[in-house]
Amino acid sequence: MQQLRSIEEFKILHERLSSDLDPRPQLVISNGTCGQASGSNDLIRIAKKVLIQQNLTGKIGLNVTGCHGFCETEPSILVEPQRTFYPRVDPADIPRIIESVVHGDVVEDLLYRDPVSRERIEKQDDIPFYKHQDRVLLSKSEKIDPIRIFNYIRNGGYTAFCKLYESTEPEAVVEAVKTSGLRGRGGAGFPTGLKWELLSKQSSKGGKVLICNADEGDPGAYMDRSLLEGNPHSIIEGMLIGALATGATEGIIY
Repeated sequence: MQQLRSIEEFKILHERLSSDLDPRPQLVISNGTCGQASGSNDLIRIAKKVLIQQNLTGKIGLNVTGCHGFCETEPSILVEPQRTFYPRVDPADIPRIIESVVHGDVVEDLLYRDPVSRERIEKQDDIPFYKHQDRVLLSKSEKIDPIRIFNYIRNGGYTAFCKLYESTEPEAVVEAVKTSGLRGRGGAGFPTGLKWELLSKQSSKGGKVLICNADEGDPGAYMDRSLLEGNPHSIIEGMLIGALATGATEGIIY
């Protein structure tokens, strides 16, 4: 495990990872709670087996990510960079999908079918569910393998924290969050900037604790879980920024 000892070392690492992009087409398999409940682990297992047996690991990559948001279509496969989307994939169809990627083709009969027009839609971005969304918090869940920190850094992770750490006073960070209008995701919608301001003004010889409230009080609601599963480092980076702004010395995810 590589240990970084300075912001400069992080910048060097980020630059190296950003320039070392994988040129292979990627099979992206959504493996959040919804995906696993629908059989995504079987897709991952079989995809690995086929790629190894056919000596294709040097030609096609496999990227396991969190939930992409369209839970009713799980288990699904997204082919990058073509953005071809296959919903409700049967494990038996994995070889056909992989063969199509090798030849730059599309398996027409496996594509998403619009429930209204009954037309097949190839690109994920053209599917009505995605087409009218401007994804923010979950925007990188389909790009990041949540257990690989380098994957997060390659996609810009921790650069915001490093930038603030180098050039911004804590008070300015608090003011920026207040100005943004960002609020808590719970029913009260309490202003985040005000929370940070109140904590920043507290003093304690034993240090201060910043708590990330990831509790889901509504039965069956997994909004926080989707982010924690799909992009956990974004939570950690947000807490680091919060600690920088408030002077917190310890962080707890609840």
